[in-house]
Amino acid sequence: MKKKPVWIRISLIAISIIFFIILAIPNAKASENIAMVSMFEPDEGIMIPVIKSMTAPQESVKDFLYYFLLYGYYFYGFPFFASSALVTFPFQWLNQINNIQWLMLTLRQVISVLPMILALLLLVYMHDRFKTVRSVVLYLFLLLVPAIISNGFWWHPDGIVLLLAVIVLYFLYTDAHKLGWRFLLAAFFCGILTATKLVGAYFFMAVAIAIIWGLVKKDVTWKKAILMSAAFIGIMFATFIASNPFLLIKSHRTLYINTFRKQTGLLSLGYGIVYNRGLKASWPLMHQYYGEVVFLIATLGISVWNIIKKETRLLHALILAWFIPLTISILTFSHFKYQYWLPVAIPLFANWHTILPEKFKLNLKNISFRQVGQMILLILFLIQFILFGVQSTRMLVERTFRKENSAEVIFYDLAMNQLEPLEGRSVFAYYDYRLYMPPKDNWATETSFELLDYDFIQSRNFDVLFLLQQRIRDYLNPNAVGVDPESFARSQAFYQDAKDGTIEGYYLIFAHETALLYLRQDVCLRDFDPDICH
Repeated sequence: MKKKPVWIRISLIAISIIFFIILAIPNAKASENIAMVSMFEPDEGIMIPVIKSMTAPQESVKDFLYYFLLYGYYFYGFPFFASSALVTFPFQWLNQINNIQWLMLTLRQVISVLPMILALLLLVYMHDRFKTVRSVVLYLFLLLVPAIISNGFWWHPDGIVLLLAVIVLYFLYTDAHKLGWRFLLAAFFCGILTATKLVGAYFFMAVAIAIIWGLVKKDVTWKKAILMSAAFIGIMFATFIASNPFLLIKSHRTLYINTFRKQTGLLSLGYGIVYNRGLKASWPLMHQYYGEVVFLIATLGISVWNIIKKETRLLHALILAWFIPLTISILTFSHFKYQYWLPVAIPLFANWHTILPEKFKLNLKNISFRQVGQMILLILFLIQFILFGVQSTRMLVERTFRKENSAEVIFYDLAMNQLEPLEGRSVFAYYDYRLYMPPKDNWATETSFELLDYDFIQSRNFDVLFLLQQRIRDYLNPNAVGVDPESFARSQAFYQDAKDGTIEGYYLIFAHETALLYLRQDVCLRDFDPDICH
């Protein structure tokens, strides 16, 4: 038996440590307070209060378990929030829970970056067993995929989702269609994956492949296939419930179902306006985060070829069977976001392992058609490798200096100068959620993820309005179609007035390329120069 070179494992460990440290640099920046976190990543801003509540000291164990298990924000499952809470507990114990910069750095690194590193290492191990230089090349390539880099920049469940998906693939593959204990472990992790994010349900095709393969190879009988299929479903369902214990309480189960329905509607239709679906609409983001069209076509071709020709065809068949249904769902039933495709695209990219030579030697004598094809694919791989490296480097630099280059932070400073006459007064302000609005003495602030209209603005009677120009442009786009035509028409009327500087009851006192600053008329006339109030 050929011994695995030690230097390969040492190299993989060293690369992992370096990658972890590199991502920590931007992840430690631009997180000075919750307002800055929320501006750059609204999802993170929404979830911070959730884990604070989950980890807050309580008067009794019963109260602690109540807030820990019934966390209420059921857009993502308990495995994600429980692991995040475990990371957060030391901050509570050390009275550092409001040290947002260090908290966000830790959450991003432990919950997003670390699981992705483990997932990619497991993918490489499945293909090459850390035996050849191909392990190092493939690992570096996968780390540089822009989707991997981008997903390492925020605290979100997709790193854990990728890891769990790869673990399920690993156990289905190493089970070798015997339908043994590894097959049941795959069911266990598939249940946790589904509890974290419902994408685990899309493993149905890969599981069916494993069962059918075992029947065709006569490794299992029909009786065993039926029994183990039932066991897989049972274990997966039981694990799903155990991983989301709030489902045992009716009111929280109802909240979860309602959240699921709402989220499904938002993903399939859009947030206020109808988002385009399909490959054409998805391509700009797909290209940005996953590479050139010729590379993606070649990746699919390699995957199909590996099923036909390679000894490890089971692995490639399982990966493709996992890839197909989720990809169809993403392109057909929802608008595309890069993280949705992450758990299926990255395993598919790992199939390039079969194109990489064990030793980089070129013999021009008696070169075959197959070798010519491999050389062409290697050139394509190298070009995409370089493009990924350039783009990922640019992303790292931009992320590191995003605060310094933030137009929203610049606008906030300019707007505060304009509002200097309000210093010391109580102010109730509305701001669009992509704008920067740190806590300020005597100020109460409110934001909304929904489209605005006059009913909302007038009912709240805000003193000040901070309106994002990009949001106004998006909703006034002639091609925009509202999910609810009536309410969208009301919103467009408001946004048209905002663009024209004629919001009823308000004066536009400062217009910037990033945002508009409106002041309620009576407030303006009370505290500002009359020349401004017109």
